[in-house]
Amino acid sequence: MSERTRRLAALGLDYLVILAWMIVLGLVTAIIFLTRGELPDTLGMFGPIGSELLYFLLLTFVVGIYLYKTESGPHRSTWGKRRMGLEVIGVDGSVPKRTKILLRTVVKLLPWETAHFFIWQLMGVIHREGKDAAPRAWIFVGMHAATAAAVAYIAMVIATGRGPHDLAAGTRVRLRAVRAS
Repeated sequence: MSERTRRLAALGLDYLVILAWMIVLGLVTAIIFLTRGELPDTLGMFGPIGSELLYFLLLTFVVGIYLYKTESGPHRSTWGKRRMGLEVIGVDGSVPKRTKILLRTVVKLLPWETAHFFIWQLMGVIHREGKDAAPRAWIFVGMHAATAAAVAYIAMVIATGRGPHDLAAGTRVRLRAVRAS
């Protein structure tokens, strides 16, 4: 299996970790609904920006911590990367500094959070104006741009072995070196 194929497989495995966290959030949401009979109206309370911030803290921030802590830790790899025998290193083969891993994580999550921003803007329009409201063109342009960015990230990894997050942080992913005991 090539490194690029391993990297895509690792991405799939890491999405299982993210999905597990989303299931926990879903169960908490179900419990809130079952005990209250309704869900809190975050759009009414906080608006689109405040709602996005709340859900950023509950999902994207938690995922970011997972990525940062695992890739800056002793294995230099997420759970998925470890299963695929991969590690994150500097382009010169060195152990990347934590600041580089932080930058890598932020750039990696940027398309995801950008999509969330525009989705919350769309939900805000519908919340204010009703389900028949005509969403603003800039919202759809933003949503499509975020989707295109995510596709471009994956395409870059497939084509070059490095995504924008690797380029920004000066990192690359390689097969884990066999360590002498």
